[in-house]
Amino acid sequence: MNNDTVSQPTSIDELRDALLCCDKAVVVGNQTKSPLCMSGEPHTTVSVRGLSGVVQYEPSEFTFTAYAGTPVADVQSVLSERGQYLPFDPMLVRAGATLGGTIASGLSGPGRFRYGSIRDFFLGAKMILGDGTIVNVGGKVVKNAAGFDIPKFLVGCCGEFGAMAEVTFKVFPKPIDSATLSLRCDSAEQASQWMATAAIRRWELDAIDYHHATSTIYFRQRGPRDTNQAIAADMKTQYAELQPVDDVVAETFWSSINELDWHAPAAVIVKIPSTPRQFPSLCDAIDQAIPASLHVSGCGSVVWAAVESPDSLQTLETVLTQQSHRGLCVRGKAESLHLNRPSTTKIEMAVQRAFDPSGRFKRQFASHPHGTVSS
Repeated sequence: MNNDTVSQPTSIDELRDALLCCDKAVVVGNQTKSPLCMSGEPHTTVSVRGLSGVVQYEPSEFTFTAYAGTPVADVQSVLSERGQYLPFDPMLVRAGATLGGTIASGLSGPGRFRYGSIRDFFLGAKMILGDGTIVNVGGKVVKNAAGFDIPKFLVGCCGEFGAMAEVTFKVFPKPIDSATLSLRCDSAEQASQWMATAAIRRWELDAIDYHHATSTIYFRQRGPRDTNQAIAADMKTQYAELQPVDDVVAETFWSSINELDWHAPAAVIVKIPSTPRQFPSLCDAIDQAIPASLHVSGCGSVVWAAVESPDSLQTLETVLTQQSHRGLCVRGKAESLHLNRPSTTKIEMAVQRAFDPSGRFKRQFASHPHGTVSS
């Protein structure tokens, strides 16, 4: 259920006032992940798009702080000028994703395989709690061992714990060059075995993805060109059918994964956490149940499923339940955020009560009849 009322503050004080003026608030950015912007009850939409811009950038310290409504594309441009970047491959950048939305959704691209997900680069935040209190969690330096690591808890929270106003990230030096190799497989099971073998070799690959429809593994290596060529030659001794991918084609391919547009435009996109051992059977089960386009990222840690219509989601949820998986609807017209809804944990409920005692922010589990809790 959505409300037509939209508040658009342009400062942290205005954001605080806007939140205190409504009983129920859903904080959004550019709404590039529309299912995550839904709420099961009447609410006021509070947009942080007006809070945009880099607050502090320390290239020598490899950190920056920016307002939560800052488009990720703007940040990437600033970082690129100093030869730096965000290795976790932020998603939906071309679509307009903001820093706050990227954190709240917890989405990371193929680059998470080598360097870790957004959780490993998010250092701290200035946020507004349910009673209007403005607090700083985490820090602005890489080495910070003080207190609870609350920033990690905010990744993927979907705006449950408060409104982020400023966020701080660490960054890495930008790679000199990139090379992509492809490898055809006989089955998803074979892909799983080859991907697992490649992951533990000395090559230190940047990304290992698998496109199910074409039964093709894609390996990405980032570094000096001669190093990439040497690694490719070494990999060729292990996988005789390995083929280099043209740079322009490779860039288009990886961009389509990050932008979630490798599928039909009207599809509903679901993120399904998995493992290298689990994804073959999961892909086969989905294949047999419904027409779907499947892409496996992060060496099997995430299966992206694109289904042609919202009606297919019910069947997909049945498959996920049978396979003991859960799904998060990220793009498209979905009536529900979760498939095979997860139970909330006691620590999540404790943090919610501490940060938002009046229940001003949305609850993922508020519409659940029994509010299932696990330890």
